[in-house]
Amino acid sequence: MRELEYTDCPVCDSKDYEKLFTGKDFLFSQKEFTVVRCESCKVIFTNPRIKEDQISHYYFADYEPYKELRQHVIVQKAKNIFGQVFGNPHWEILKELQSHEVRSVLEIGPGSGKLLFFLKKHGFDVVGVEIDGDCVNRIRERGIHCCQGDLDKVMDEIGSKKFDAVVLYHVFEHIYHPKETLRNIYNLLNDNGIIHLSIPNINSVEARLFGKYWTGIDLPRHIVHYSKNSIKQILIEAHFEVIKLENEFFTSFLESLGFFLFKKRMPSKSYFLLYYPWKFSKHIHMKIIGSGIMKIIAKKV
Repeated sequence: MRELEYTDCPVCDSKDYEKLFTGKDFLFSQKEFTVVRCESCKVIFTNPRIKEDQISHYYFADYEPYKELRQHVIVQKAKNIFGQVFGNPHWEILKELQSHEVRSVLEIGPGSGKLLFFLKKHGFDVVGVEIDGDCVNRIRERGIHCCQGDLDKVMDEIGSKKFDAVVLYHVFEHIYHPKETLRNIYNLLNDNGIIHLSIPNINSVEARLFGKYWTGIDLPRHIVHYSKNSIKQILIEAHFEVIKLENEFFTSFLESLGFFLFKKRMPSKSYFLLYYPWKFSKHIHMKIIGSGIMKIIAKKV
């Protein structure tokens, strides 16, 4: 297939790797893709992968970060109300940023812009970097500066501006050139600035439980599949100090259950019947199984 390319390890550049398993794009295409492990640094990644200039074809209109652009206003408001009752991850990010006295934030991959709007509303100076043109336009309409393209390609547009924090909320695993991206983030941060990551944990109980049905793999959109050790390794090599690494509650368990039962996304009615009761019991779930998602805070050193 012309859209596929073989790659060296994206972390250590080794050419030696072993095949782990073949998984499927359960969300959209139903095509199969291979996941491998580097024999040198043990990082797990998709190989062969979709070429970077072709991957946009696998981000369909109802992909979660872009879905709100097409949702009715009533649906959006209902989700916001339920989010306030059952917990909103934006509040957790807000509290984390406030604890580090952050005032300026760059979000890479903001999608439809919900987190940027939320942070701006609470007094933060925010900027976005987003690939999708419709999302960029929506963010700009709300008076927020948003660069269109990959971070590596918009550095000149950002210019000399520095930030107290850079946030990548379920984005870093999608990045083709993680080392280069971290170098650019480092240069964009103020002294003692922080990077805030939320990413799937390939070594989690949830990942082992669901295997190829685990939504945290999200083939072919997820390029690198990080563990606690591998994300710490790449951050340390980029001159960051990891100051927090912990489980973060997310919907990955319920989505993975849908892939396992239906071999595709769970039907909407079934999903929402289960979603809020399951979210209400999240503390029990976290104690028994943990989470397939990890939150990492790292400081520039």
